[in-house]
Amino acid sequence: MEADIYGYRTRIGYTSPPAATEVFPYEFYMIVPKGVTLVVSTLAIVDMNKDEIDRSYEISLRAARELARSGVDLVVLGGLPINRSRGSDVDGLISEVEGNIKVPVTTSTSAQMEAMRKLGAKNIVVGHPFPDDQHGMLTTCLADYNFETAAIKGAGYPADHLGRVPRSTAMSLARELMKQAPSADTMWLPCPHWAVAESIDPIEKEFGINVVTAHQAITWSALRRCKVDDRIAGFGRLLREF
Repeated sequence: MEADIYGYRTRIGYTSPPAATEVFPYEFYMIVPKGVTLVVSTLAIVDMNKDEIDRSYEISLRAARELARSGVDLVVLGGLPINRSRGSDVDGLISEVEGNIKVPVTTSTSAQMEAMRKLGAKNIVVGHPFPDDQHGMLTTCLADYNFETAAIKGAGYPADHLGRVPRSTAMSLARELMKQAPSADTMWLPCPHWAVAESIDPIEKEFGINVVTAHQAITWSALRRCKVDDRIAGFGRLLREF
């Protein structure tokens, strides 16, 4: 019976912040092997303002409960600002939600930080799709995990425009960032809702650095947590080697 469903290897649940979730599932199925499926519950975040973030914990918990009821093998709590809406103790959040829903849980934040540790990141440049007012949130997160930011640049798009960010944007940001910090060893592209998957390998090859994107790291962490150990080419060293 289990082999007769699409997700016969594993079913990964994801609480997706944007009310309109478009890019995440598209890139997920670009990457994962056959037999792995994504189960999405959206949190209906539109503007990513303080009021929405403040209310996001209860919304996330409700979504996680629904995913648990559907029988997923793992729940990923999406949204770095949402993961940290009650402070920097993301591990505490994971334990609390796991105890509540009785299903293994991880977060977008912990997946990305784990990926950077796995790759030995030390000198990090950050490219993101948002206006520059999001710089502080991202650099603070890195500092909380003992990572240093060498340079950071945003592409200037609002939260409700992420599905329309051109695929060339990640590479353009990468080239500007590497001019500012040519000694960087790792590039972090946070937010899993803009088109970056096809840029990972080209950035790594052009600059000889490691690339961690939010989507790639979440997918990698979820696969490994669910005992799917396939080495996957085409989306960076993280999925190819670890």
